[in-house]
Amino acid sequence: MSKKYFVPSLLVLGLCLMGAGCSVVSSSQPEKPKNDIQASNEIQAQVSKNVPVPQITTSSERLNVARRAELFDAEDKISYIYLVNYGRVMAFYTVTGKVSSLQSYMTPTEKLVDAEGNNCRRNRSGLDGVTWEPCYTVAAPDLDGTFGENVDGIFFFTTEGAYVEWNGDYMMTDQPLKLTTQPELIREIK
Repeated sequence: MSKKYFVPSLLVLGLCLMGAGCSVVSSSQPEKPKNDIQASNEIQAQVSKNVPVPQITTSSERLNVARRAELFDAEDKISYIYLVNYGRVMAFYTVTGKVSSLQSYMTPTEKLVDAEGNNCRRNRSGLDGVTWEPCYTVAAPDLDGTFGENVDGIFFFTTEGAYVEWNGDYMMTDQPLKLTTQPELIREIK
């Protein structure tokens, strides 16, 4: 079993002062490398200087969004929807209006209330002036008085007035497409 010996630093210092041949080593530590965030910020500043943001005068993305909004801003707009499942067209419909999300609501889904459940007023006048009360976010009821969320999916109305919900992939166009295979689901109109 080996023994470990501890030499106190004062003893080493004393021997050095007596001329025992000690060399002095600088205790200053090397400069710390820049942290990653600082280095990244410096690089980003240099790149931004070398490649500035272009001054554009128009936006193809905004034009597309505006054109789409104008195209479907008509209650009687006719569109064509192809409902897809397992990579196959399951059904095809002509649509009046637009396709909507089942997650769209007419009223907010949350509301602010105070501790008693009343509509939050945020401040209340008291004898000592205005006091601020905390507000809490809670679920708001839907138009029919019920609570909860709808499933993900879409809904639309066919040109014949039928309501259709779909929870899957779909493709919608404003002109009919030529199908290479017949839809899997066939709707009979009587």
